[in-house]
Amino acid sequence: ARWAAPPPLGGPEEEPSEAHVVDVDPLDLVVGDIIFLSAGQRVPADVRIVHCSDGMEVDNSALTGEALPEARVSHPEKPGVALTEARCLAFFGTTVLKGSATCVVFATGDRTFLGEVAASMQGARRPSSLEVQVAHFVHLTAAAAICIGLLVLGANLLSKRQRTPAEILENCTTALFTQVPEGLLPTVTFSLMVASKEMSRRQVVVKRLDAIETLGCVSVFCSDKTGTLTTGAMTVQDLVLPPPPDTADGSPAAEAEIVELRGGALREALPESSMAALHQLCVAGSLNNAAQ
Repeated sequence: ARWAAPPPLGGPEEEPSEAHVVDVDPLDLVVGDIIFLSAGQRVPADVRIVHCSDGMEVDNSALTGEALPEARVSHPEKPGVALTEARCLAFFGTTVLKGSATCVVFATGDRTFLGEVAASMQGARRPSSLEVQVAHFVHLTAAAAICIGLLVLGANLLSKRQRTPAEILENCTTALFTQVPEGLLPTVTFSLMVASKEMSRRQVVVKRLDAIETLGCVSVFCSDKTGTLTTGAMTVQDLVLPPPPDTADGSPAAEAEIVELRGGALREALPESSMAALHQLCVAGSLNNAAQ
């Protein structure tokens, strides 16, 4: 980042010298520093844009998942606008695609928007509903086992038959450990493994085994834009080739041809007779492509 150092103060009859610009490490930035950003640089902190060139754009895909560039301006936004939607702000981790700007740092390190997101992900994980239900069942089973053990102890002490302390301890421990559900853990694990195998057949990969139970309770699934739940890469699935030139009577020689690729090679899916039309389509697409 390029940092503007304040001019040194002169004497009462001296004019202050102009500010000078130096290159500093982003780790040395603090709140209130004035920095200069240009195209191709990564924003080193959360900054407020004081002045920027016309047409300045940034890449906020690291925050929003949106691959399209977003414009930035220097005038303040209206009250009530969310921070991520404010066009007068640039956030740590984003990239300047076009233009330049003079900015004031207002957040660094863990206090940045991206730092707060990372901190929230490192917090304690909330237990799933399955874990809560299993823990509740285990607590009930433990309470029942302790009660039964105490009843057996009282029965042995009040019995007319005199038993040794070793026999009483054996009877109590037997009655206590009989209540432990030894098959609970393998039963739950086996059920989750069966569900995981069924989901893997549908190309769903689950990181944690206990998350399968939560996914099984989902009734409505809302997908987001490209780049958040997908890889962010778009490939051609269908091609519509233009028909041949019209005949002498004005009627089209043939209808437009639709080619379905579906992951196959283009030469395998397209006949040789349509290669000329494909060439025209590629030339038109290249000439009208605005990609940089």
